[in-house]
Amino acid sequence: MRWGSLVALFILVALATGSARDLNPSAQAQDATPASEQQAGTPDGVTSRVVASGSIEILAPGTANLNLGRITLAPGATLPFDPLDPSAVLVYTAAGTLTFRVEAPMTVARNVAPGTPVPTQPEAVAANTEFTLRDGDSALFPPAIAGEVRNDGNEEATAWVVNVALQSAAAGTPTP
Repeated sequence: MRWGSLVALFILVALATGSARDLNPSAQAQDATPASEQQAGTPDGVTSRVVASGSIEILAPGTANLNLGRITLAPGATLPFDPLDPSAVLVYTAAGTLTFRVEAPMTVARNVAPGTPVPTQPEAVAANTEFTLRDGDSALFPPAIAGEVRNDGNEEATAWVVNVALQSAAAGTPTP
């Protein structure tokens, strides 16, 4: 199963996390300081905020960094993905509508309608095909894919984003 295009979005969240670690906790805001959710280099109409972050040893001896963040796109805003981002990204649309275009095949999980006993089968989306996530829909994006997300609607769109990036992997044991 391919993960998808929000890798770039997760990269943005990962960059925001890295920037937040470098801040001096005793620094004070000035009148000209941009809003705390607007990250440097972020396209107009896009805000992101990391709400939780941590590292964990997985599949020893590798270490992964996990981030939970929220991203908001104003109507008309577009966010391109970084095709070099090594992160896998899970996106859950909390409000509004987000339109994606990615250069990889995707699988989308649609929101379960009230009264439906079990989730429907995931929807397959071909590479280079636009697809839309609405409230309650989710998609898993693989690392290193090109594409974009945009808000074509008239209202702000918000998504929860989980980013998983491998930080290190110890070298294998040499053979004698």
